[in-house]
Amino acid sequence: MTRAVLTGLAELGGFFELTQPAGTDAVPWSVLLADDPLAARIAAVRGALAAGSGLSVDTVDPKVAVSALQVGLVSRLWSVALAGAVLHRWVPDLSSANLLASPGHGGPVPLALSDPTRGYAVTGTEAGAGPGAGPGADPDATTTAAEIIARVVVRGSLRDLDDACARVGRTPQRALLSNASSSLVGAARVLATRRPPAGPQAWALARLLLQDPDLRPGGRALGRAGLPTGVGGGMERPEEAFLRGGCCLFDRLPGHGLCPDCVRAEHRPELVTPGH
Repeated sequence: MTRAVLTGLAELGGFFELTQPAGTDAVPWSVLLADDPLAARIAAVRGALAAGSGLSVDTVDPKVAVSALQVGLVSRLWSVALAGAVLHRWVPDLSSANLLASPGHGGPVPLALSDPTRGYAVTGTEAGAGPGAGPGADPDATTTAAEIIARVVVRGSLRDLDDACARVGRTPQRALLSNASSSLVGAARVLATRRPPAGPQAWALARLLLQDPDLRPGGRALGRAGLPTGVGGGMERPEEAFLRGGCCLFDRLPGHGLCPDCVRAEHRPELVTPGH
């Protein structure tokens, strides 16, 4: 099962892939999130944002770098968790104790597992919902997957990541939590695009996770009717939209407006960057 899951994730590419850490600079999650290594990585991301925007480093708010760093890591956590559960009925162990990553920005190991054989089988009770059917084939299995992911990610590695970013980067927890919710929606959207038959299952799982008490303040799904044009993140159906509970802070970069799902977008639609 483990080899099939890792191969399947690799075939999806992007943030879904888990890198093989042997012979690399990968370090444990706890080391990555320690004060000095995390501060160095924040500084590197800040420099990259400045270079990419043609700005001096001093003009880039450090909190924007923290936000960008966190979004990149949490997007990978969600992508792996959703794809594993939906496509393979297996959620790799994404706890802090099993995670590895390169300490530097742009390192060779974006995300890896110390022991790839560790994980959680997603089982359901519905007859005929065999391996590979995905948890969406069985509401019980979807609920089980959400409970596993919430325990291992939301109250595990994600909480550790957010606490470290708030501590070292002095970034508001509200911004980090809304980043996490928005990234979850983004991961479901990408998985549904790359594997359309699994789309309903991915969205069902994402909706359950958005309702988790620890994640719920980060954003909500609502009807698109009544929202200004261009406001609201895309979800499964055209008539629904996602709005964050906070701001990612990227509008602090010169020339960068609000994201469509920003908490401020509904009341300041003129500030939304079209097509962002």
